[in-house]
Order: sequence, then structure tokens, then C-alpha cells
Amino acid sequence: MLRKVARGIAIALASLVLLLALALWFIDTAPGRAFVVRQLNAFSTQSGMVFHVDRIDGSLYGRMRLIGFEVRDPRGAFLVAPTASLDWRPFAYARGRIDVRSLESPEVRLLRMPQLKPTPSDPNAPLLPDIDLSIGKLKVDRLVVERPITGRRHIVRIAGAADIADGRARITADADTLVAPQVAGGDRLRLRLDAVPEQNRLFLDVKLAAPVGGLVDSYAKLGKPLALSVGGSGDWASWAGRARATLAGAPLADLAVTARQGSFTVRGDARPGVALTGPAARLVEPVLALDIAGTLGERKVQFSRIAARSAAAEVQAAGLVDLGTSQFGGFRVEGRLLRPGAIADNLTGRNLAFAATLDGPMATPVVQYRLSAAALAFGTTGVEGVEASGRAVIDADRIRIPVAARVRRITGLNAAAGGLLENVAVNGDLAYSAGRLISDNLRIRSSRIDATAIVVADFGKGRYTGALKGRVNDYRIDGIGRIALQTDAELFAGPRGGFGIRGWVRANTRTLDNESVRTFLGGNAQVYADFLFDENGVASVRRLSVTAPGFRLNGGTARYDTATGRLAANLIGVSRAYGPISVVAAGTLDNLRVNLKAARPNVGVPLTDVDVELVGGSARGYQVRARGGSPYGPFSADLLVRTSPRISVDIRDGRFAGISFRGSVAATAAGPYAGAVTLAGSGLNGRVRLGAAGRYQRADFDLTAAAARIPMQPPITVGSGTIRGSAILYPAGPAVIADANLRDIRHGTLLVSGLRAKVNFTNGRGTVQMAAAGESGVPFSVQAQAALTPGRVVANLRGVVNDVAFRLAQPAIATKQGADWLLAPTLLVVPQGQVRLAGRYGAAGISGRADLDGMDLAIVEAFVPGLGVGGKVSGGITVATGGNVPTVDARLTIANLTRTAAYVVSQPVDVALLARLSDAGGEARAVVRRNGVAVGRLQARLAPFGAGASLSQRLLSAPLAGGIRYNGPAEVLWTLTGIAGQTVTGPVAVAADFGGRADRPTLTGVVRSSTLRYENQAYGTVLSNIAIDGRFTQSRLEIASLTARAGRGSVTAQGSVGLDAASGFPIDLRATLDDAQLARSDALAATVSGTVAVSNSRANGALIRGDLRIPEARYEIIRQGAAEVPELTGVRRKTTPKPRPGSATGTGTVPSNWKLDIRVRADNRIYVSGMGLEAEWATDLRVGGTATTPRVTGKLEVVRGTYSFAGRRFDLANTGEVTFDGGVLTNPQLNISATTSVEGVTATINIGGRAQNPQITFTSTPTLPQDEVLSRLLFGQSVTNLSPTQALQLAAALNSLRGSGGGLNPLGKLRSATGIDRLRILGADKTAGRGTALAAGQYISNDIYVEIITDARGFTATQLEIALSKSLSLLSSVSSFGGQSVNLKYGKDY
Repeated sequence: MLRKVARGIAIALASLVLLLALALWFIDTAPGRAFVVRQLNAFSTQSGMVFHVDRIDGSLYGRMRLIGFEVRDPRGAFLVAPTASLDWRPFAYARGRIDVRSLESPEVRLLRMPQLKPTPSDPNAPLLPDIDLSIGKLKVDRLVVERPITGRRHIVRIAGAADIADGRARITADADTLVAPQVAGGDRLRLRLDAVPEQNRLFLDVKLAAPVGGLVDSYAKLGKPLALSVGGSGDWASWAGRARATLAGAPLADLAVTARQGSFTVRGDARPGVALTGPAARLVEPVLALDIAGTLGERKVQFSRIAARSAAAEVQAAGLVDLGTSQFGGFRVEGRLLRPGAIADNLTGRNLAFAATLDGPMATPVVQYRLSAAALAFGTTGVEGVEASGRAVIDADRIRIPVAARVRRITGLNAAAGGLLENVAVNGDLAYSAGRLISDNLRIRSSRIDATAIVVADFGKGRYTGALKGRVNDYRIDGIGRIALQTDAELFAGPRGGFGIRGWVRANTRTLDNESVRTFLGGNAQVYADFLFDENGVASVRRLSVTAPGFRLNGGTARYDTATGRLAANLIGVSRAYGPISVVAAGTLDNLRVNLKAARPNVGVPLTDVDVELVGGSARGYQVRARGGSPYGPFSADLLVRTSPRISVDIRDGRFAGISFRGSVAATAAGPYAGAVTLAGSGLNGRVRLGAAGRYQRADFDLTAAAARIPMQPPITVGSGTIRGSAILYPAGPAVIADANLRDIRHGTLLVSGLRAKVNFTNGRGTVQMAAAGESGVPFSVQAQAALTPGRVVANLRGVVNDVAFRLAQPAIATKQGADWLLAPTLLVVPQGQVRLAGRYGAAGISGRADLDGMDLAIVEAFVPGLGVGGKVSGGITVATGGNVPTVDARLTIANLTRTAAYVVSQPVDVALLARLSDAGGEARAVVRRNGVAVGRLQARLAPFGAGASLSQRLLSAPLAGGIRYNGPAEVLWTLTGIAGQTVTGPVAVAADFGGRADRPTLTGVVRSSTLRYENQAYGTVLSNIAIDGRFTQSRLEIASLTARAGRGSVTAQGSVGLDAASGFPIDLRATLDDAQLARSDALAATVSGTVAVSNSRANGALIRGDLRIPEARYEIIRQGAAEVPELTGVRRKTTPKPRPGSATGTGTVPSNWKLDIRVRADNRIYVSGMGLEAEWATDLRVGGTATTPRVTGKLEVVRGTYSFAGRRFDLANTGEVTFDGGVLTNPQLNISATTSVEGVTATINIGGRAQNPQITFTSTPTLPQDEVLSRLLFGQSVTNLSPTQALQLAAALNSLRGSGGGLNPLGKLRSATGIDRLRILGADKTAGRGTALAAGQYISNDIYVEIITDARGFTATQLEIALSKSLSLLSSVSSFGGQSVNLKYGKDY
């Protein structure tokens, strides 16, 4: 049985052997080799590598030829050999040996570097497998390295042999690169190694020559020729040699190498810095000293010592490296960074050390590490007491590094950040994989911060991103304020296998210390944004928003691609103060375009419609163009800003306020800027030159003004002057020497006839002197001097305002106490009394106090002439700033307050006022007493403050409470208006309670009076027995009735006046005038009848509409000459500047520029007299436009009249007229003529043209020259017969014609006293028997006029004129000498 079993097994084994033999035989046949080719071509490695062969000739077990051999990756073939011969013994592999007798190919082409799929590798795979290798012959006639490898084409010839087995190593290799057209070569390698320990043999000889442009240089990118040689003598027991290398002839390495029985040492110097750049070169410069010792055997290297030292760093290591199993065995590395600046220019440190121990497989070792530094700083920011340790685990595809670090202190930050970053602990993990360092759990903690850091660093692409997730409270940013910060972020995997960070950040300001930022934002702000850093290196911000009381930005976006450097941003916001603002940016730093638009920014000057465009790059510079408007007219700028090698600015063209700026400035090596800027235009010329005063900035300026004009509303003009000086900006403070001498400076009503100022200030010491004189409503003259020292300022002040002298009783002294300046009590003396001043200025703001003791209110006359107030004021006013609202306290009493009119002094009253303004709100209380009895009380309170950017806005939106009770003289209330030249007297009663808001007040109460009197001193207007019955209802004053007597006539009115600023102060008043005498003075008298309506609303604006008839008006022309007191015209209070023509009433303000729609009619009885003219006129005019720029259309037509010239009377033609065409009111068209008869000649004076440029001509019948006509008028004879005296009289007549006559008009005084309508003197008339006579006329009605003429000789005549129509009149005359006549007069204007 056993024999049968044994026989069966033997037969089975024999069968298997036979089958195996048959298979081996079949494979080596033609069909078998074809089968092998198919299997080989179908095989693919995990990395995607594929081997392809067209066919195999020969024996698979010996010599064979491979036809069409290729090695491919997923992109295609990268290595091609048309033919290759291989002679090998495959069955030797069973004995652990690769036996290749020969491997040859006439040509092999390396097309490109392979791109294989990433695959996990075996971490335990040995670096040196336990297998023998024998290559008897290796020969490649042409290894063609194509351009994609190095950028050039190379052809390499290779020949060699190798025999590596246990205990021996023999290697021979020769390689040369050929030199030919379009082929880079010249490299040469010779390698000989014969190491046989059993035979005590060791031979080593290596020589490499690599020229510039060769294969080695093209691949390594050295750019320099490389030479390497290794050689020596001895045997296995004792061998000594040297390894030398040079780069472009410079030493690269010179090492002594020894070997004894498997132990080796390497000592010497290397200079790798000649081949490296950047931080790597700085770390090994100038010389890297090497000392290496170890033992090599059984594929293991036991390093007893590895030491490397340069000027910047030193490293020591020791341990086992097992090449057979690819493992570390207690391999320890320690090092110190001696010169931290070698890594980065701004890096400094002290005692920087690291240590690490590696154990386990080389691919996945365990690393125990420790880092420490006594101090480490990046620029001005540093850390102290740094310690970090951990145990890193390296897996097959990543490295995980636990981090446990502590930092005692971070320095160089602001005080708040320093507080956040003291005793900082960092705990978490870092993960390294595929060239990326990632962490999403690095927790950062200190006494004031708790956050988690997220880090992504891609070393291969040079991308480094990070974010914080956590909260920081009460974080202070110097120059901004305190904020609360909150962020949230997460790490996410991208579709391409990378990582990114996304999240959001929110910041809320708690306090804003920067006044500019606080003003712009209008209060605390909230900032929110979503951020994203994706795997492609693109950083983006979305949904960026800023919300503040004064500024809002929504939906802002920004994007930056780190790979291409492209930037894009789009920000659009709205500022309450500056209007819409937008910023759009696109491009790269080398080609950037930024556009900024702002509606009304304020950069010290309020600008409008600003448009700024920046175009360019860091290499060629940035071109900046700007344009917009300002109160000084349009502005523009064209600049070129360069940043390399230093910042420079070329001002190609700049225009502002009509001034052109040109020049260039550039930073110098010392730091300050140098260059010059010239300015010219608008009467200003000069230059500002910048330069260096050592390390400090210097500026010299020399400006000249000649008829200079700065275009603003109103414009500033400077007649002439100079400003010269220089300034040096020292760290402790500027040094300034300047001298200004300006004359005839005008701005609106302000006239500074002369201004002289000098400044000499250096190192905190110096003097300031100033003297100015001029006029601003009232004349003034002021002189001031000050002496300045670092801790003390002494100043003196004196001057005169409208003949009121003021001075300091003694120089004012301000001293520095800590960070504040303290003004010692100082006495300001004026003739009306004294004011004691004291105060403080510092970081907490400004505080001051003014005390008055019996100050005469007559001092107000110096600023508001004609106001006529009197009384004595005492009390104190304190002011303090520093908070959101200034604190003001006023406690004042006014004794014997009076108001003086032309003929009346009001009854004296006493006023007590208490007012306060603070963060809590504002309040005021006042009591008015007469003869010790309270006749009025006021209480008002605004609290709490409302919303708004400015104090006035917050006050207007605050709730209002209080009331007024008054029953006393109206003069007291009228005094509060500050209107001079007009008075309101009589008793008045007011009772009202306040509510609502200051801009939307509600009032409930009444105002009544029955015997008020209004006087206007300029026009003689008197309104008497004024009775008013008004009621306050909500935000309106309802006037149920207002009546007044105006001479013989009356005025009645009713309507309402709105007190609501938010609604625009609506007004609806209607008045009826019935023969009301509104003017009664020597120069003007008028009565008016008709209706007037005054209205104001948001829809239609402010409007005065009326239809007026003038029953009678008189105007006396008086030339301001020697007979008159000179009158200064065009003067107004500086506090009420002249409005701009056409300016519109702003929303929510008291209307100041009323629209007009008034018709004025008078059939006759408009009398104009003076300067020889006695005339009666009729008119029909329409007044439109606005109160500041009225437009008058219509005509004044002559009814009758005479003009006296050179002793002769001319009769005005009733065809004369003055036409107003809507142009300048004082420049109407004239068409007037007057005639007289003399010596048989009828002479006519014709006045045409316009009032501001009249054209006067003389005509006559018969026709004579103009000078002849004038001579006949004056002397009754021809001009050729004039005597010298008569010629002088002719000149005097011409002077009178130009208006030089005038002066006192006695007839006007007499006519005014008698009340008659017309009074004139007539020349003698021999035909009527009349001598020089006096004519007096009176209107019986509008159409009937009676005039009586009498002379000193008894002649009397009565004339009667009845106007039947405008063109037809009936004339009747009866004289005492028996003459009488009746005439019909017809006149028509063609």
C-alpha cells in the first residue's frame, strides 16, 4: 500500500516537473515569446507605469533582443529604445542574485520626466535590498536627453560594469556628453571602485567635470562649471584620501576621508554657500566645518559623531541608520541657531536651540522634539521665554506633530496687545502631508484671550494662510480705540485634494479715540465679513459691511489670487457727512487700476464730486489723476508716484483755488524728502523747497501775493504781501522761522488793511508776534506777542474794536503741569468793565471760566451798532470739553436792562439767567423783574439727547420741555432779536408751554397785546396801536388778528407761522394795507394799499405774493456830498453774511431767500425831486425773482415835470419813461426828454441808454451843434463869442450836468412841512407878465390837479388839469392880469 502511494506521488511530481519543463520550453518558443509580449504590454504598476515591447527575438533565458521597447506613464511614452540587447541568467535570481552578462543599446531617448500616480510606499522597504547585483557590461551608445528635461538637448555615451555582493563592491562607470550643433555637452564622469574586504583591497577614484551649459549644469541650474575628484591610497585596513570640489574655480569642498576596517571619518571644510542663495546660503556661510565618524557594515551605519558648524548655526547628531531595514535607532539631532538674521533680515534672537530623537522606520519614525529660545524677535515684535515640545508621529502619508508651547511675553506691540499676549500657552497639533502643513486645533490662551488658530502652509507653492477662531474683548488699537473681536473659522477639503479656510469675523468698537474716525463714523461701528482661503491660493472677502451712525457699507467684496497676483475689490458705502463713497480696484501690483469716488469728502477742505484714478505698477510707478470741486472752485491733480528705488512724487500738474502746482519730490538716502514745488495763479506765486537738514526734513517757502484772489463764497482777496520762512522737523518738535506781511485782505465784510506776523521757534523756545488792523462791520486793531518755552507761555494782547479799547491787565501765563497746560487767572480790561479768564488744556480736553463783574452792556454797540441796549451784567460762564458733549454752565444777572430808540428809553428790567449743557442734556431758566416784581419766567429743557453726528443735530432731536410766562415791556423780548435801527415798545403778554422736540416743537399758549408800537428809524415808519391776538397750537402760532395804525391808514393781518424746523417752518400769512403810510422821512414818503400774502412750504418754498397800489409816494434825490452827512453803505453784521445770489433755502432752516411775485401800480402821484428835478410819475411794475436777486419788469412813465439846468427850466415830455427789463435793478433803460425855448431856439435834452451808463444828447430847432445848443442855453449867444469867464461857466455847467450839483434842498423841506404835493420855482415869462415865481400844486383826486403860481410883483395864476384819459387832458388857466385860456392836450407815445 505504501509503495503504491509512494509511486503515485512520484508519478505526480514527475508530471508536474514535466509540465513545468514543457511550460519553460514553450515560453522560449516564438508563440511563447509572443505570449510574454502580450502579458508584459498588458501589465501596469499601481503608479501607472507601463512597459511596452513590439517583439522579443532570441532566448528568454539568455541572449535576447527587445524591439520597440518603451516605458510609459499615464501621459504616454517618456523612455524609448528602438532596440536593446540583453544577455542575462534569470534563474540566478533564485539564489538572491541578479545576473546580467550584458545590456546594450545603440540609442535610448529620454523624452521627458515621468509623471506617475502618487502611491503609498512600503515604509519598511530597505534602502539597500539583500540581493547581489552583477552587470558584466553596460553600454549605451547614445542616451538622448530631450529639451523638456533641462531646457536643452543632450547626448550621453555610457559604459560600465558592476559587481555588488556580500563583502565586495566593484563598479566601473564612464559617461560623456557629446558636443554638437544644437546639442549641449562637455560633461565627463569617471568612476572606479574596488572594495574587497576579504582580500584587504580598497581602491576609489572619482572624477567629474561639468562645464557651464552641460547636462549637470542644466539640470542643477548652477550657472557655473563644477569639478569633483575623490581619490586616495591604502587598503581596507588603512586607507586615506581626499574629496575636493570647485565651482567656477572657487573651493566648494575640501574633505579628508579615512577608512579602517569598516570605520570611516570625514573632516574638512565645505563652502556650499557659493552654490546656494537666500537663507540657505546665509546659514552655511562663509565656511561649513564638517566632522563625521561612523562604522559601516552589514548595510548599517552607526554614526558616532556628525558635527557641522558655520558662523550662523551648529548641528550635532549621532545614532544608527539601518539601510537594510530602513530604520532609525536612537538617532539624536541637536543644534543651535547662532545668527538668526541668516534666516530673515529682521529676525533676531538669543539662545535658540532645538533637539530631536528619531526612532523606528525611516518612512514613519517617531520624533521626540524640543525647541527653546530666550528671546526671538521679528523686527520690533519679539517673544521671550519660548519653550515647545512634543512627540511627532510620522505615518506613511502624513506627519502629525503635537505642539505644547509656552511664551512668557510678546514685546513690541501696543500696550493692549501686550496684555493679551503675556504668559501665552499654545496647545494643539500640526499635520504635514504632501508639502503642506495644516492645523485646525491650535488653541491660544492667555489671561485675556482664548482662541483657536487655523493654519495652512503650502511650502511647495509658497502659500501661507491662517485664521483665528475665538473672542477677544476690550482690545485696544492705538490711534483708533477699543474693540471687541469675534471670529469663527473652519478648515475644509477642496475638490483637488487641497485644504482651505472659511469663516467670518465681527468687530464692534467700544470707544473711538481718533477724532477723525469718530467724526467720519458718527459713533461706534460694527464690522462684519465672510472670508475664504481656498486650496488654489485665492483669498476672498464677501459680505463686508460696516454699520455706524454716520457711515454704512454693505456687500463689499475683495479677491486676491496669490498665484497670479491679481487683485479685485468693490466697496460702496454712504457717509452721512461725505455722501456716497465707492472704491473699485482691479489688476496686479505691477498693473493696478483703482478708482475712488466720493460725493462730498472733507479733508480739511470740503470737496465735492471727487474722482481719483490710480493706474500703474510698482515697477514703472503709479499714475494718480484726481478731479472734483471745492468752495474754491474746481481742482485737479496729475501725479506720478514711484516706489523704487525710493519713494518719489512728480507733480505734473495740480490746480486748486485757481493756483497751479508743479514740481517733484523724492526720498533721500538719509530719509527726508528733497525737491521743489512751484505755485502760480490767482495772484499767488512762489516756491516750496524740500531738503535734508542732516537726518531731518527741512522746508523753505517763499510766497508772494499781488492782487491775489482765492475763489470761494465770498472770495478772499489779498492786495499784496509776502510769506517767507523755513521749517525743520526735529523729533522733539519743529523749528520754524517765518515772516508774513500782507495788505488789503478781504473776505466778505472782513477787511484786514494790514497784517504782520513773525515766528521764531526752535527746540520748544521762541517768540510769536502779530499785528493786524481792519474792519468787520466795525473797525478793529489788535496786537499780540508771546514768548514760548517748553513749559511756559507768556502772552500779551491789546487792541481797539470800534473805538472800544481792550487789553490784558498783565501778560497771560500758561504753564505746563504734567500733560496739561494751565492758564493762570488773567484779567481782560475794557472801558465798560473787566472779564477774568482762566482755563486748562490737555488730554481730557479744554476747560475754562469767564467771570464778569458789572460789565456794561453798552459794549455790545462795538459789535452791533445801533442796538441801543444798556445795563450791567455779572456772573460766570464755565466750559469743559472732553466728553461726547461739552459741559457749559452759565450763571448771569443783568441789572437795569434797557433798549434805547430814537426818542424813547424802555423801562429798565432785571434779568437772571441760569443755563447748563452736559451729557445729560441742556436746560435754561430765566426770570425777568421790573421794580422788583417778576414779569416773566422761562424754563426749557432738552434731555435726553437724540441721535445725530453733531451736537446741534443731537440737540435738535432731543425732547423739549418747559414754558414761558411774560407780561411786561416788549422791548425786553425785542432786544433778544439783536435787530438794530428798529424798535418795538409797549406791553405784551405771552404764555406758552413747550413740548415735542427742538426741531419739531409743540407749543400751547397765547400771545396778546393791544398798544404795541413799531418804529423804523431808517424809513420813519411808525405802526401804532398794534393789537395782536395769537394762539400757540402744537407747532404753530395762529394769529387770529393783527391790526395797526399806519399814519392815516391801517394794516390788518392774520394767518399762521410754523415753528417746526423739521417741516421747514411753514408760514401762511395774509395782510391787507389800506392807505398805510409805510415810509415817512425827509428822503422817502409813501402810502400803500393792497394785499400781501407770505407763505413757506416744502413744496413751493418761501414766497411773497402781493398786489399793491400806491396812492402817493415821494422820493427826494440827495447826492451824498458836502451838504450831507456821509453814509457808509453796504455794511451788515459779520454774523449774518450776505447770502449768495440764487442760493436756495435749505431744508429744515428758516427761509432766508424769499421768492417774490408782487405787482405795484400807481396811476400818478409818484413824486421825484432833487438835483433840479421836479417830476410826477406813474408806474405798473412786477417784482419777481428772489429777495436777494429781485427781477423787476415794467415801466415808470412821466406824467408831468420840470428839470432845472443852469438857471433854466426844462419841461419834461410826458412820453418819457424808465423801463425795467428784469436785469440789474439799478440799471434800467432810460428814454427821457425835456425842452425849453431860448433866444428863438427850442432846445431839447435827451437822456437814453441805461442808468449806469446814460447817453445825454442835445438837439434843437433849428438844428445846431450840441456845444452851440449848450452855449445858447447858458449865455444866450454862440460858443464862438464866449469870453474866458463864460468858458469857465460852460465847464461848470457841464460839471452840473454830470450830477455834481445837489446838497440841501430847501424846497423839499418846505414842501414836506406844508404837506402840499408839488412845490417848484419858475423862471420869468415876459409874455405872460410873470417874474420869477413859486408854483404849488395839489391833487384834489387822482385825475384832478390844481396849481397856483405867484411872484413877488403881484402876479397870480391858477391852473387846472383834468385827466380825461391816459392820453387826453383838459387844461384851464386864469391869471391876475386878465389872461385866461382853455386847452385840450393830447399826447401819445409812439
